[in-house]
Amino acid sequence: MITTAALTPPRRAAVRSLAELVTAHDGAGPLDEAALLALEDDSALHLILEDASAAGHLIGYASVLTDGTVQGMVDPAQRRRGHGSALLAASLERRPDAGVWAHGALEGSLAFLAAAGLHETRRLLTLRRALGADHPVPPTPSSTLEGLMLDRFREDRDASGWVAVNARAFADHPEQGALTGQDLARRLDQPWFDARDMLVARRGEELVGFVWVKREHPGATAADAEIYVVATDPSVQGHGVAAQLLAASLEQLAQDGVPGVELYVEADNTAALRLYERWGFAVSGRDVQMRAATRG
Repeated sequence: MITTAALTPPRRAAVRSLAELVTAHDGAGPLDEAALLALEDDSALHLILEDASAAGHLIGYASVLTDGTVQGMVDPAQRRRGHGSALLAASLERRPDAGVWAHGALEGSLAFLAAAGLHETRRLLTLRRALGADHPVPPTPSSTLEGLMLDRFREDRDASGWVAVNARAFADHPEQGALTGQDLARRLDQPWFDARDMLVARRGEELVGFVWVKREHPGATAADAEIYVVATDPSVQGHGVAAQLLAASLEQLAQDGVPGVELYVEADNTAALRLYERWGFAVSGRDVQMRAATRG
Protein backbone atom coordinates (compact mmCIF):
# COMPACT_ATOMS: atom_id res chain seq x y z
CA MET A 1 0.00 0.00 0.00
CA ILE A 2 1.24 3.46 -0.92
CA THR A 3 0.64 6.30 1.53
CA THR A 4 1.25 9.86 0.38
CA ALA A 5 0.20 13.42 1.14
CA ALA A 6 0.59 14.49 -2.49
CA LEU A 7 -0.50 12.66 -5.63
CA THR A 8 1.44 12.70 -8.85
CA PRO A 9 -0.59 13.77 -11.90
CA PRO A 10 -0.82 10.17 -13.23
CA ARG A 11 -2.05 8.86 -9.87
CA ARG A 12 -4.50 11.75 -9.56
CA ALA A 13 -5.91 10.85 -12.98
CA ALA A 14 -6.05 7.17 -11.98
CA VAL A 15 -8.04 8.00 -8.82
CA ARG A 16 -10.53 10.04 -10.85
CA SER A 17 -10.87 7.24 -13.41
CA LEU A 18 -11.49 4.69 -10.66
CA ALA A 19 -14.10 6.99 -9.08
CA GLU A 20 -15.93 7.21 -12.42
CA LEU A 21 -15.84 3.41 -12.80
CA VAL A 22 -17.18 2.87 -9.27
CA THR A 23 -19.89 5.51 -9.72
CA ALA A 24 -21.11 3.85 -12.92
CA HIS A 25 -21.14 0.43 -11.23
CA ASP A 26 -22.67 1.40 -7.86
CA GLY A 27 -24.92 4.28 -8.87
CA ALA A 28 -23.34 6.50 -6.20
CA GLY A 29 -20.13 8.49 -6.20
CA PRO A 30 -17.55 7.17 -3.69
CA LEU A 31 -15.87 10.56 -3.12
CA ASP A 32 -17.54 13.81 -2.10
CA GLU A 33 -16.51 17.28 -3.19
CA ALA A 34 -14.03 17.75 -0.34
CA ALA A 35 -12.23 14.52 -1.22
CA LEU A 36 -12.13 15.42 -4.92
CA LEU A 37 -10.71 18.86 -4.16
CA ALA A 38 -8.14 17.25 -1.88
CA LEU A 39 -6.73 15.32 -4.83
CA GLU A 40 -5.20 18.60 -5.96
CA ASP A 41 -3.43 19.67 -2.75
CA ASP A 42 -2.02 18.48 0.57
CA SER A 43 -5.27 18.52 2.58
CA ALA A 44 -5.59 14.72 2.71
CA LEU A 45 -3.62 11.56 3.24
CA HIS A 46 -4.00 9.28 0.22
CA LEU A 47 -3.90 5.49 0.61
CA ILE A 48 -3.39 3.67 -2.67
CA LEU A 49 -3.49 0.02 -3.71
CA GLU A 50 -1.98 -0.57 -7.14
CA ASP A 51 -2.00 -3.71 -9.26
CA ALA A 52 1.57 -5.04 -9.25
CA SER A 53 1.00 -6.70 -12.62
CA ALA A 54 -0.32 -3.56 -14.34
CA ALA A 55 1.63 -0.40 -13.73
CA GLY A 56 -0.56 2.56 -12.82
CA HIS A 57 -3.75 0.52 -12.44
CA LEU A 58 -5.51 1.24 -9.16
CA ILE A 59 -7.20 -1.57 -7.24
CA GLY A 60 -8.39 0.67 -4.43
CA TYR A 61 -8.08 4.10 -2.86
CA ALA A 62 -8.94 5.79 0.44
CA SER A 63 -8.77 9.42 1.47
CA VAL A 64 -8.21 10.60 5.05
CA LEU A 65 -9.11 14.29 5.18
CA THR A 66 -7.76 16.71 7.76
CA ASP A 67 -11.23 16.96 9.33
CA GLY A 68 -11.05 13.26 10.14
CA THR A 69 -13.45 11.97 7.50
CA VAL A 70 -12.59 8.92 5.44
CA GLN A 71 -13.98 7.69 2.14
CA GLY A 72 -12.74 5.07 -0.21
CA MET A 73 -13.42 2.69 -3.06
CA VAL A 74 -12.33 -0.60 -4.59
CA ASP A 75 -12.46 -1.60 -8.25
CA PRO A 76 -15.68 -3.64 -8.61
CA ALA A 77 -13.71 -6.43 -10.33
CA GLN A 78 -11.35 -6.64 -7.33
CA ARG A 79 -13.85 -6.76 -4.48
CA ARG A 80 -14.19 -9.48 -1.82
CA ARG A 81 -10.43 -10.01 -1.81
CA GLY A 82 -9.59 -8.07 1.36
CA HIS A 83 -8.64 -4.79 -0.34
CA GLY A 84 -11.42 -2.77 1.30
CA SER A 85 -10.56 -4.21 4.71
CA ALA A 86 -6.90 -3.30 4.22
CA LEU A 87 -7.74 0.28 3.26
CA LEU A 88 -10.17 0.66 6.16
CA ALA A 89 -7.71 -0.74 8.70
CA ALA A 90 -4.94 1.55 7.45
CA SER A 91 -7.26 4.56 7.57
CA LEU A 92 -8.41 3.82 11.12
CA GLU A 93 -4.82 3.21 12.22
CA ARG A 94 -4.05 6.79 11.23
CA ARG A 95 -7.36 8.25 12.46
CA PRO A 96 -9.04 5.97 15.03
CA ASP A 97 -11.73 8.65 15.49
CA ALA A 98 -12.48 8.82 11.75
CA GLY A 99 -15.96 9.31 10.41
CA VAL A 100 -16.17 6.88 7.49
CA TRP A 101 -18.64 7.77 4.74
CA ALA A 102 -20.84 5.25 2.99
CA HIS A 103 -22.06 7.38 0.10
CA GLY A 104 -25.41 6.28 -1.22
CA ALA A 105 -25.96 4.20 1.93
CA LEU A 106 -25.46 1.09 -0.20
CA GLU A 107 -26.43 -2.11 1.59
CA GLY A 108 -23.08 -3.76 0.90
CA SER A 109 -21.09 -0.77 2.17
CA LEU A 110 -23.14 -0.50 5.37
CA ALA A 111 -22.79 -4.24 6.04
CA PHE A 112 -19.03 -4.09 5.41
CA LEU A 113 -18.52 -1.21 7.86
CA ALA A 114 -20.82 -2.73 10.47
CA ALA A 115 -18.90 -6.02 10.29
CA ALA A 116 -15.72 -4.02 10.95
CA GLY A 117 -17.26 -2.72 14.19
CA LEU A 118 -18.42 0.70 13.03
CA HIS A 119 -21.83 2.17 13.82
CA GLU A 120 -23.89 4.95 12.29
CA THR A 121 -23.34 8.40 13.78
CA ARG A 122 -24.64 10.69 11.05
CA ARG A 123 -27.08 10.57 8.15
CA LEU A 124 -27.21 13.08 5.30
CA LEU A 125 -30.28 13.20 3.09
CA THR A 126 -30.53 14.26 -0.54
CA LEU A 127 -33.79 16.06 -1.33
CA ARG A 128 -35.11 16.71 -4.82
CA ARG A 129 -37.80 18.90 -6.30
CA ALA A 130 -39.01 19.00 -9.90
CA LEU A 131 -39.21 22.38 -11.65
CA GLY A 132 -41.26 23.67 -14.56
CA ALA A 133 -44.85 24.66 -15.30
CA ASP A 134 -46.26 21.56 -13.59
CA HIS A 135 -44.30 22.25 -10.40
CA PRO A 136 -44.64 25.99 -9.66
CA VAL A 137 -42.66 27.64 -6.89
CA PRO A 138 -44.99 28.33 -3.95
CA PRO A 139 -45.93 31.94 -3.19
CA THR A 140 -43.37 33.58 -0.94
CA PRO A 141 -44.40 36.17 1.65
CA SER A 142 -42.45 39.39 1.62
CA SER A 143 -39.49 39.61 3.96
CA THR A 144 -40.13 41.47 7.21
CA LEU A 145 -36.55 42.74 7.18
CA GLU A 146 -36.57 46.44 6.31
CA GLY A 147 -34.24 47.45 3.51
CA LEU A 148 -33.57 43.90 2.25
CA MET A 149 -32.16 43.69 -1.27
CA LEU A 150 -31.13 40.69 -3.35
CA ASP A 151 -28.04 41.08 -5.50
CA ARG A 152 -25.48 39.06 -7.43
CA PHE A 153 -22.40 37.95 -5.51
CA ARG A 154 -19.28 40.03 -6.15
CA GLU A 155 -16.08 38.50 -4.82
CA ASP A 156 -14.27 41.78 -4.13
CA ARG A 157 -17.23 43.14 -2.15
CA ASP A 158 -18.85 40.06 -0.62
CA ALA A 159 -16.22 37.36 0.06
CA SER A 160 -15.40 38.31 3.64
CA GLY A 161 -19.06 38.83 4.53
CA TRP A 162 -19.93 35.47 2.97
CA VAL A 163 -17.35 33.65 5.09
CA ALA A 164 -18.54 35.39 8.26
CA VAL A 165 -22.24 34.66 7.68
CA ASN A 166 -21.46 31.07 6.67
CA ALA A 167 -19.47 30.51 9.87
CA ARG A 168 -22.24 31.89 12.09
CA ALA A 169 -25.05 30.11 10.25
CA PHE A 170 -23.26 26.75 10.34
CA ALA A 171 -21.48 27.08 13.68
CA ASP A 172 -22.52 23.53 14.62
CA HIS A 173 -21.87 21.95 11.22
CA PRO A 174 -18.66 19.86 11.09
CA GLU A 175 -17.69 20.79 7.52
CA GLN A 176 -19.65 23.76 6.20
CA GLY A 177 -19.04 25.99 9.20
CA ALA A 178 -15.28 25.52 8.96
CA LEU A 179 -14.91 26.97 5.45
CA THR A 180 -12.29 29.70 5.19
CA GLY A 181 -11.73 32.47 2.69
CA GLN A 182 -9.24 30.20 0.93
CA ASP A 183 -11.83 27.42 0.75
CA LEU A 184 -14.32 29.84 -0.80
CA ALA A 185 -11.75 31.06 -3.33
CA ARG A 186 -11.00 27.48 -4.39
CA ARG A 187 -14.67 26.85 -5.07
CA LEU A 188 -15.04 30.12 -6.98
CA ASP A 189 -12.21 28.88 -9.22
CA GLN A 190 -13.99 25.63 -10.10
CA PRO A 191 -15.15 25.23 -13.73
CA TRP A 192 -18.78 24.97 -12.64
CA PHE A 193 -18.89 28.32 -10.82
CA ASP A 194 -21.10 30.96 -12.41
CA ALA A 195 -21.60 34.27 -10.62
CA ARG A 196 -25.21 34.32 -11.90
CA ASP A 197 -25.90 31.38 -9.62
CA MET A 198 -24.95 33.03 -6.33
CA LEU A 199 -27.38 35.50 -4.83
CA VAL A 200 -26.70 37.49 -1.69
CA ALA A 201 -29.18 39.25 0.56
CA ARG A 202 -28.02 42.65 1.77
CA ARG A 203 -29.35 45.09 4.31
CA GLY A 204 -27.60 48.28 3.38
CA GLU A 205 -23.91 47.42 3.21
CA GLU A 206 -24.32 44.32 5.38
CA LEU A 207 -24.49 40.84 3.85
CA VAL A 208 -27.08 38.87 5.83
CA GLY A 209 -27.70 35.79 3.68
CA PHE A 210 -26.93 33.97 0.46
CA VAL A 211 -27.97 31.11 -1.77
CA TRP A 212 -25.51 29.36 -4.07
CA VAL A 213 -26.61 27.15 -6.96
CA LYS A 214 -24.23 24.62 -8.45
CA ARG A 215 -24.59 23.43 -12.03
CA GLU A 216 -21.97 20.84 -12.95
CA HIS A 217 -22.22 21.98 -16.57
CA PRO A 218 -22.98 25.72 -16.65
CA GLY A 219 -25.44 26.62 -19.36
CA ALA A 220 -26.78 23.06 -19.71
CA THR A 221 -30.48 22.58 -19.03
CA ALA A 222 -30.84 18.79 -19.28
CA ALA A 223 -29.44 18.05 -15.81
CA ASP A 224 -30.63 18.91 -12.33
CA ALA A 225 -28.99 21.75 -10.46
CA GLU A 226 -27.98 21.70 -6.80
CA ILE A 227 -28.79 24.20 -4.07
CA TYR A 228 -25.17 24.11 -2.99
CA VAL A 229 -25.73 26.11 0.17
CA VAL A 230 -28.31 28.53 1.53
CA ALA A 231 -27.77 30.44 4.76
CA THR A 232 -28.88 33.47 6.72
CA ASP A 233 -27.16 35.21 9.56
CA PRO A 234 -28.67 34.14 12.92
CA SER A 235 -29.51 37.80 13.61
CA VAL A 236 -32.10 37.83 10.77
CA GLN A 237 -33.44 34.30 10.91
CA GLY A 238 -37.23 34.20 11.02
CA HIS A 239 -37.56 37.28 8.79
CA GLY A 240 -38.17 35.39 5.54
CA VAL A 241 -34.72 36.06 4.08
CA ALA A 242 -34.00 32.41 3.22
CA ALA A 243 -37.42 32.06 1.57
CA GLN A 244 -36.78 35.09 -0.62
CA LEU A 245 -33.39 33.74 -1.69
CA LEU A 246 -34.65 30.23 -2.35
CA ALA A 247 -37.67 31.43 -4.33
CA ALA A 248 -35.54 33.70 -6.51
CA SER A 249 -33.12 30.84 -7.29
CA LEU A 250 -35.85 28.32 -8.07
CA GLU A 251 -37.64 30.81 -10.34
CA GLN A 252 -34.41 31.47 -12.24
CA LEU A 253 -33.68 27.76 -12.64
CA ALA A 254 -37.23 27.11 -13.86
CA GLN A 255 -36.94 29.95 -16.37
CA ASP A 256 -33.67 28.43 -17.61
CA GLY A 257 -35.44 25.14 -18.26
CA VAL A 258 -33.62 23.13 -15.57
CA PRO A 259 -35.75 20.02 -14.88
CA GLY A 260 -35.14 19.75 -11.16
CA VAL A 261 -33.07 20.79 -8.18
CA GLU A 262 -31.57 18.89 -5.28
CA LEU A 263 -29.98 19.77 -1.97
CA TYR A 264 -28.44 18.07 1.05
CA VAL A 265 -29.67 18.30 4.63
CA GLU A 266 -28.84 16.55 7.89
CA ALA A 267 -31.42 13.87 8.72
CA ASP A 268 -31.84 15.22 12.26
CA ASN A 269 -32.48 18.81 11.13
CA THR A 270 -36.24 18.59 11.54
CA ALA A 271 -36.86 22.32 11.09
CA ALA A 272 -35.08 22.36 7.72
CA LEU A 273 -36.81 19.17 6.63
CA ARG A 274 -40.23 20.68 7.39
CA LEU A 275 -39.33 23.83 5.45
CA TYR A 276 -38.15 21.92 2.38
CA GLU A 277 -41.14 19.59 2.51
CA ARG A 278 -43.41 22.64 2.31
CA TRP A 279 -41.43 23.73 -0.75
CA GLY A 280 -42.11 20.42 -2.46
CA PHE A 281 -38.82 18.60 -1.83
CA ALA A 282 -38.76 14.84 -1.16
CA VAL A 283 -35.99 12.47 -0.11
CA SER A 284 -34.13 11.02 -3.08
CA GLY A 285 -30.90 9.70 -1.55
CA ARG A 286 -28.91 9.07 1.63
CA ASP A 287 -25.30 9.12 2.79
CA VAL A 288 -24.28 7.56 6.10
CA GLN A 289 -21.24 8.27 8.24
CA MET A 290 -20.02 5.56 10.61
CA ARG A 291 -17.43 5.45 13.40
CA ALA A 292 -15.69 2.88 15.52
CA ALA A 293 -17.05 2.54 19.04
CA THR A 294 -15.11 4.67 21.51
CA ARG A 295 -13.28 2.87 24.26
CA GLY A 296 -13.83 4.26 27.73
